[in-house]
Amino acid sequence: MKKIFTSTLSIVLFAILSIFHTSVNAQAFKKGALLISLSEGSTLANYSTNDIGGPKPTLIHSECIHGDRDPIIIEYAVSNRWGLGLTSGNDVFNVNPSTYYGFSTSNNLIKMKTSEFTFDCSYHVFVNKRLDLSVFASAGLFSIATKGNDYDRSYQYNSNGTTARYGTRVRYYFYKRFGAFGMISNYFASSSPKDVQGNSVGKTYSTSINGIAIEGGLCYRINFFK
Repeated sequence: MKKIFTSTLSIVLFAILSIFHTSVNAQAFKKGALLISLSEGSTLANYSTNDIGGPKPTLIHSECIHGDRDPIIIEYAVSNRWGLGLTSGNDVFNVNPSTYYGFSTSNNLIKMKTSEFTFDCSYHVFVNKRLDLSVFASAGLFSIATKGNDYDRSYQYNSNGTTARYGTRVRYYFYKRFGAFGMISNYFASSSPKDVQGNSVGKTYSTSINGIAIEGGLCYRINFFK
């Protein structure tokens, strides 16, 4: 995790320094460009569960924990400054089921996998020949699930909801179309198991996750218009 943080921060710092050494020429992002970014990273989040089976939600447990993140981002430049896109991503958290969801396993550790699909809007505040620095906001669908077997017992939990995210992205192109990608974001997500079929545990337990994420990876650009 430290390597991911160090690598991503290095990309961000290198890109910022490049502002002062690269001539202004809006080529890294312009109208008609399609950007595809793949990244991996880490998230530090306040992970909470609530029992919503009664008249009022009751807090079960809330704790700040680490997770791993793995998204793909597609963005289309509708102008030389504005972009619209889609993000599909997953986070993985290791949690204690007895603390959060009211059931136990042999080692009291399960993997909770989130899925998100959001619509993004970005404004590119600085663009030159190689550097593309933008801010963005996104909103969309969110779910979290786990499923497994522990000796003679099986368990399943799934809940659905919504998420919102905002942050900063930086792309630095080493070649004409390929480059490095970095992102820092803050996000909010909540989900409920209401109307979900097949849950064997946590049937009245909602999940909310609020945190920050830092990511690094690669990007590819296609220019449809010259």
